[in-house]
Amino acid sequence: MGSKHIKTSLGRNILANSLPVIAIAGIMTVAAPQLAFGACSCGGVRNIVRSERINVNNHTTEVGNYIVDNILKGVAQLSAYSKRETEAAKRIAEGRDQNAVLLERQKIRAAAEGGRYDPATSACIDLSGVLNFGGGQTSQGVGGIDIANLSRNRSYGNGAAGAPVRSRGLALAQEIKLDRDNLRNVGGFADPTSDVRLLTEAITLDTSDQQVAQAYARMINNMIDPLPPKPVTTEEARTPNGLARIAARQVDATRRSASHAVFTYLGDIATPTGGTELATWARNAAGPAYPNAIGDKVSSLQAVDVFVHSRFANPDWHQSIAKMSPDAVMRELLLTQALDLHVNWMRFGLERRVAAVEAASLASTIDGTEGAGGGAPLGN
Repeated sequence: MGSKHIKTSLGRNILANSLPVIAIAGIMTVAAPQLAFGACSCGGVRNIVRSERINVNNHTTEVGNYIVDNILKGVAQLSAYSKRETEAAKRIAEGRDQNAVLLERQKIRAAAEGGRYDPATSACIDLSGVLNFGGGQTSQGVGGIDIANLSRNRSYGNGAAGAPVRSRGLALAQEIKLDRDNLRNVGGFADPTSDVRLLTEAITLDTSDQQVAQAYARMINNMIDPLPPKPVTTEEARTPNGLARIAARQVDATRRSASHAVFTYLGDIATPTGGTELATWARNAAGPAYPNAIGDKVSSLQAVDVFVHSRFANPDWHQSIAKMSPDAVMRELLLTQALDLHVNWMRFGLERRVAAVEAASLASTIDGTEGAGGGAPLGN
């Protein structure tokens, strides 16, 4: 529209400014014959023509300049129009982007209000359990490593626990019988001092109870080294026989330590850990179908047991899964995978110790065979 207006304006200006030129040309045309019939002065005519030619040239230059000036003004106006169009397009694009962002925000808000980002119903309880669990590093009773050290000191005849070993004879037999009679029905077993189920079937073995700890220690002693030999005295150690007994005892203790390693591990995971906070979490998370009792103390083994039973065996968990958003289900899946990873790590820890037991058993089996230590040397 702007360019059309400019063209119309320019045409009118050119026409208006050209009229004098046309009029002069007409005068010259009319006047020429009159001069021809009168006293014609050729020089005068030439002067008139020359003068008019100069006037026409000057006027033509002015018209040209005027046209150029108007064209430049039109171009400038068109440039301004173009800038305004660019700015308008920019604002339209910005408005479109803002609308797109607003739309995405509304979608996310609708998804959030619809429960897409809600955590699983068990997430808060599970997180509380993980924080209070502490990886089972803090024992609330006598741990497996404590029992193993006590048992080994007894076998060497050290300290108060080793007094019957130092006395030997009936002292060892009396100790075994006395513990059996005094610790009956501890832990729910008729004779826990001779029943390994005290340890293997305990979800939490409360070794903060002195009788439970004593029954556990006696069972370990009966299992691994029930009748250790009398310690070698200082005088005996100076004799060849005494030195041989010391060496044999060292070999024996080394191989028995493989058994100690297994029972140490089993005792450590069954020993209470985490304090009352972990026990409170376990009671809240266990669910109605949980098969084991939860006392004031919970072991790392029972914590894992609660994690497991609070899901597959818990009907409330199945109902909550059905109501979860896809994102919440994925978070629940990640949690169960993390639990599976932890259980596999626990299993790996036990497998390492079992491998040591098998290696010790193999070494004991080949003792005395040809080529083994103490056997006949190989021939050439």
